[in-house]
Amino acid sequence: MLITQISVYLENDKGTLRTLTKTLGDNNIDILALSIADTTNFGIVRLVTRENDINNAQKVLRENGFIAKTSNVTCIAVPNKPAGLDSVLQIVEENKLSIEYMYSLNYNIGNKALIVLRLSSENMEKEQIAELLEKKGVTMVRQEEINIL
Repeated sequence: MLITQISVYLENDKGTLRTLTKTLGDNNIDILALSIADTTNFGIVRLVTRENDINNAQKVLRENGFIAKTSNVTCIAVPNKPAGLDSVLQIVEENKLSIEYMYSLNYNIGNKALIVLRLSSENMEKEQIAELLEKKGVTMVRQEEINIL
């Protein structure tokens, strides 16, 4: 129920994001989603690719001096309309889950927007959180579905 995300640490220097995207593009790796978190000294770029590109992306990024790691995150599909995300946020709130971060993919499935969520709980692991969301009727997006975008 979880998908793989690649996190890349970037120095806050001009051109580093372009170097990152060019490196991936030159190696025919398609970025399906991208998020950037910024601090004073560095940034964290979180991205989603198709499963068959994950290992190659990590390899070429490391070969080009980037620090890259993978982690599992939840991906959901919500109605692509006003308040489409609200029902999921209600479930998050009612179950005392914390949103560490979230971002959207550049793609839709049907008429549903795709959202990546990093959720946490004092009492549940990531897999248990994903199972809870699914039981509550949230449409979960699996890696296999990401692969065909």
